[in-house]
Amino acid sequence: MDYQLGPQDVLVVDLWGATQAYFQFEVSPEGTIRPENLSPVYVNGLTIEAASNKIIDRLSQIYSGLKAQGNNPPTIFHQISLGNIRTINVEVVGEVAKPSMYSLPSLSTVYTALHAAGGPTENGTFRKIRVVRNNKLLSTLDIYPYLSSGIRSGDVRLKNGDVIIVEPYSNRIKLDGEIKRPGFFELKNGESFSDLLVYAGGFTSKAFKSTVTVKRNGDREREIIDVDQDGFEDFRLRDGDLIEVSAILDRFSNRVIINGAIYREGEYQLTSDLTLRKLIEKAGGVRGDANMSRITIYRTSDDFSQSVIPVDLEALLRGDVADVMLLREDVVQITSIYDIKEEYYVQVSGEVIEGGVYQFFNGMTVQDLIILSGGLKESASGSMIEIARRNSNRGVNSAADIITLSIDQSLTLDSEDRNQILKPFDQVYIRKSPGYTVQQQVTVEGEAFATGVYTISRKDERISDIIKRAGGLTPYADASGAILIRKTEFSNTKSNNQISQESLQQLRQKVLNEESELKNISQTQLIERLKKLEEKVETDTQNDRVGSKLKKELIQDVSEQDSLMQDVVIKEEEPVAINLPKILDEPGSKYDLIVKEGDVISIPGSLETVRVAGEVTSPLNVRFDQSYSFRNYIERSGGFLVSAKKGRSYIQYPNGERREVKRFLFFKKYPKVQPGSTIFVSKKAEKKPLHLQEILAITSSLATIAFLVDRISN
Repeated sequence: MDYQLGPQDVLVVDLWGATQAYFQFEVSPEGTIRPENLSPVYVNGLTIEAASNKIIDRLSQIYSGLKAQGNNPPTIFHQISLGNIRTINVEVVGEVAKPSMYSLPSLSTVYTALHAAGGPTENGTFRKIRVVRNNKLLSTLDIYPYLSSGIRSGDVRLKNGDVIIVEPYSNRIKLDGEIKRPGFFELKNGESFSDLLVYAGGFTSKAFKSTVTVKRNGDREREIIDVDQDGFEDFRLRDGDLIEVSAILDRFSNRVIINGAIYREGEYQLTSDLTLRKLIEKAGGVRGDANMSRITIYRTSDDFSQSVIPVDLEALLRGDVADVMLLREDVVQITSIYDIKEEYYVQVSGEVIEGGVYQFFNGMTVQDLIILSGGLKESASGSMIEIARRNSNRGVNSAADIITLSIDQSLTLDSEDRNQILKPFDQVYIRKSPGYTVQQQVTVEGEAFATGVYTISRKDERISDIIKRAGGLTPYADASGAILIRKTEFSNTKSNNQISQESLQQLRQKVLNEESELKNISQTQLIERLKKLEEKVETDTQNDRVGSKLKKELIQDVSEQDSLMQDVVIKEEEPVAINLPKILDEPGSKYDLIVKEGDVISIPGSLETVRVAGEVTSPLNVRFDQSYSFRNYIERSGGFLVSAKKGRSYIQYPNGERREVKRFLFFKKYPKVQPGSTIFVSKKAEKKPLHLQEILAITSSLATIAFLVDRISN
């Protein structure tokens, strides 16, 4: 180790053997260490090895076993190492990120100091970094060999007071394009483009290496220089040069392409003797679905125009027509018979387990389609099957052929119907049995003796019937506050859409999800055809309930166009105000509604408060008092605010019904208050103050009218 000791360094001396001792000696400002009871030892400027010899010589005056005595070897062994090291002050100046004086460990080198200063700036040199010691040039560094190969050329260990100077760059060029390290580079005098390639890491795999373009600043204008590969070693670069390395052309010199109904589609090498027939053989031959009557070769001319060469594939394979020599960039397209006709399918809907679109097979029967769809539902018992077939007689008044089959009570078809052969595009409808009805439920909640879910037993069953089945009302029920919650006509319902992109996706997914991972070639080709077909078909998301959908759109359209109308919220469930006391007193009357699927009859408990809300001084809940009127509750809440619109006040009863304050001339009739009601006081519309221009315009108009009236009257 060539480290030279100096003041503040600490030496550690460890002795073992006949004597055990441990010492730490700090080098004094005078460059000495002072062992106990011994004279000082001068170690300044010495290496660790040289200082160790002097220290052992001095310690042997006390520890004689440190040295051999005659033929006897030493009995005391030693080890001397460097403990704490001193700190040195080094100044880094010039074009660095943070020029300053730095306190560094005495083992630091020039690279350590440059790292502490943040390295050279954009204008700083990397090729000529100077180290000055005692006002003399000690070393000059070139960082590029370190960055490219890890070699630290010119690096020295620093001493206290050293100065590192980073000057501005003197010769810089820019390298751009297909190069591994594009950017700015600094070159020394005499370095060539080959040297620059080493620093930049070389060309990329896509680089055009035969020639590079150099754009140079001349005395009066710019110039371009093409440098061939043979001249890389000799070409000398100048400050400000821009070197552009372009990419090779994105084209093939010996490629032909074959697509379509072939076993191995793709790109192939064009050899001198490659013909169409040889290319088909190289691609594995044509598939069974190939259109043998015609294939097409698309040929590109030198002027990039395209021409079409039709070939009779069947005659070519028989040898009846001459083979075609292929040229560069020829594209051979072998059309599948399925590319030029509609995809065959059949559809089943209605009372089957899984309706939808299914692949058509030659000889497919109704029974086969029912099995594919998971079988018939129980609701198909005693019904019929209707097959809608595309028009075959081409009559002007004929839209479709209808074939009807019957299903017996055991969900079977007779032998003749079972073997009814289907044709492509048949739509099979499994009708529901006329007497079959799925159970429908309503819910009773609140203050009834037996709350819960009840199944509707008759199509004309009413609220009173359901309440009777629930055991009637409890003594704590508030019949006047009962409410019916009913699904609206806007409830979401799934529909049996027409043939759509979703249906085709469904068919493709059925084929993909088959348990067997080994699919035959027809299924594989079907998957590919359906994938292409999905991209061409527009999605049809028509809802079953067209009337409900249209009504919903009309309501939304009106609310958007009418600026005076508040936003309309389309709900799937809405409350229906009912008069339960009259329903129970007069079962079957006009008040007694027929229940529907999903209805909820909610019966609250007895309510003892009245809520006052809106533009009153203190909105709150007030205890119900039979003797209180509408105005009394307003007064209990502190009275109307200045912003209150008294004539638009209303009351909402527990069953959802609302009644407003009625006016006749100067008289007001307030609605009756019931327990659980909410009194709401509306707010006046905000009035905008008139601007001076508006006042002047109104005054001018009134003056004009007065003038006209006066002239007419005279």
